[in-house]
Amino acid sequence: MNRSGSTFQGPGKGHFSCAMEQSMHSMTGNVNQAPAPILAFKQLPQEVVCFKQVAHGRPVFWIHAAAGGNSIWQYQRIANVSERTLYAIKPPSIDITHYWLSGIEARASYYVALITSIDPDGPYDLGGYSMGSTLAYEVTRQLVLMGHKVQSLVLIDPTDMSSVQAWAAAHNNSDLGAQSLVLRTMNFSLLHDDSTQGKTARGSLIHRDDVSGYTNLDAFIERIYDLGVQRGLRLAKDQFMLRVIQDHQLLESLVCNGYNRSLPEHCEVQVYLFVNRSRAMQGTAAPYILMSDYLSRGIEENYNAEWLVKCRRFKITELECTTHFMLLFEAESLKPCVELCRKLYQLGPVSPVR
Repeated sequence: MNRSGSTFQGPGKGHFSCAMEQSMHSMTGNVNQAPAPILAFKQLPQEVVCFKQVAHGRPVFWIHAAAGGNSIWQYQRIANVSERTLYAIKPPSIDITHYWLSGIEARASYYVALITSIDPDGPYDLGGYSMGSTLAYEVTRQLVLMGHKVQSLVLIDPTDMSSVQAWAAAHNNSDLGAQSLVLRTMNFSLLHDDSTQGKTARGSLIHRDDVSGYTNLDAFIERIYDLGVQRGLRLAKDQFMLRVIQDHQLLESLVCNGYNRSLPEHCEVQVYLFVNRSRAMQGTAAPYILMSDYLSRGIEENYNAEWLVKCRRFKITELECTTHFMLLFEAESLKPCVELCRKLYQLGPVSPVR
């Protein structure tokens, strides 16, 4: 098998994705100068997924993490205990009309438009996991500044922007980083398929040793895709590669401008912060996420230290989970959060949960 040389330079670097990005940029100009999003929609955009439809009560909104559309499906456990409609917001597909979503604040403003088009008045209940927590936090901030009331904000193991930026930089600057992106996208896709079929987490995942030794990224992709199909992947190859590119572009768009905002002092939102007690970002999941542990050097632990300071006046609960990346897939670990949401998302008045 030929494992040397490469015609594909990696997600976001190769001829396919580079040509796509250049084409988009030529049509839209400077992404930082693009027009603001419209504030009303004739029909529900595809980014909004309804997990539970209820005839009465205000809807609840949860926002995707940096893993993209795959990251929203584990919110189903929260929807199952909600007495109200629950919508999950996933990132837009590759589309020139969304190419201006550069940075946390710009993306959050679009999500504010989505949310207020569904529920114009509020008050609102919001939540998110990992970078989805950062997005939900910024959505909350913008809603409050617009004069809206946010009733509750649930943050599940948020990640500091500095840690995510270091993670993204490490993946952009090496061939192993490009391979890791493909490996991670594959395993998150398999995890999603396993969970919807009731299989055990990690039961079908691909270990990095199964695909190690490739310097040709095209050959690496062929090998990992073949293994994925053998283990239950339900995507055609072009669909899978589109997902890889989407995940890469999403991560880049989230970290490009940094983030260091705080909620207004007069904000009365009830914030509930859940953190991983083990403080391990990859931990035992590393062989299924990274082609080399070197890529996580310096960000494996204390990846949410800034959030612990930012949210020190709010209720903080530690979760018994193995790693940050596996948290949503470990049912027992997520129980305290699910139980909180059961109380928060009741029909009728809800008192702050202590």
